[in-house]
Amino acid sequence: MRIPSLTAHLSFAQAKKYWLASLLLPLAAASQVHADDVRIGVVSNGLIVDSVYVAADLAKEQGINVEVTEFSDWVLPNTAVLNKDIDINYFQHEPFLTNAEEERGFDLTPLAYGVEGLMGIYSKDFEKAEDIPAGSTIAVADDPVNQGRGLMLLEQAGLITLPEGIGYHASLYDIEDNPLDLSFVELPGPQLPRAFEDVAAILSYPHYIKSSGVTDPADALLFHRDDTHSFALRFVVHPDNEDNTAIRQFISIYHQAPEVKTSLEEAFGDSSLYQLAWEDFPPLELSE
Repeated sequence: MRIPSLTAHLSFAQAKKYWLASLLLPLAAASQVHADDVRIGVVSNGLIVDSVYVAADLAKEQGINVEVTEFSDWVLPNTAVLNKDIDINYFQHEPFLTNAEEERGFDLTPLAYGVEGLMGIYSKDFEKAEDIPAGSTIAVADDPVNQGRGLMLLEQAGLITLPEGIGYHASLYDIEDNPLDLSFVELPGPQLPRAFEDVAAILSYPHYIKSSGVTDPADALLFHRDDTHSFALRFVVHPDNEDNTAIRQFISIYHQAPEVKTSLEEAFGDSSLYQLAWEDFPPLELSE
């Protein structure tokens, strides 16, 4: 059973205040965290959340107490790991982490691969990308990397042209050719499904579409697929925790437990919408 999260129901300003306040906690409070405790942060409206709770329950059976904290944005989970308010987060792919490190000066370690979702063009009005008419408005993520991936998808659909080789580094300002004179609205990634009824199309991930219930996540006009696993979610830790035994054991449970895989199957509802990226890499080594 889930334990309601404090930060899942806070505004950004409130959550920021909460984390700033947490820095002032007495050192005695920090001493209450035991070696076999793992504090993991996730983003609250993604389909992976249930799988993390499943792994947490399984870890408890092995003597590892896992506390799950849910966040409502894509900034605080990294800040919390950096400040050691949590030990690990699981919500981002490596290009997103790299960009966050460059922009905010974070120094974090992607320790292991997780699940990998696709990105799709979703529309309530059109069945094919080429049906989107001139002058339409498209909703895209407001963070650099996911916006870039979305623009790559629009280029794949033939709707815009980007500079050669720019890849996911592209932004709206980099669009070289926009023959349909499309307009764009930028929103935080988890909030994109909210625009589904108001724009011609949104560029989003199936897990956000599924959790929002706005449409069938398999009904994208077009999907962007990546064979390199660059966009697989990563388990990210503070460099000091790279060899933490309890963290590695928890990740190993997540990777190996049939119950976790069943949770992901139920969450996505369609095995074509995700991959278990860790299966293409050697198992995570467990610390002695």
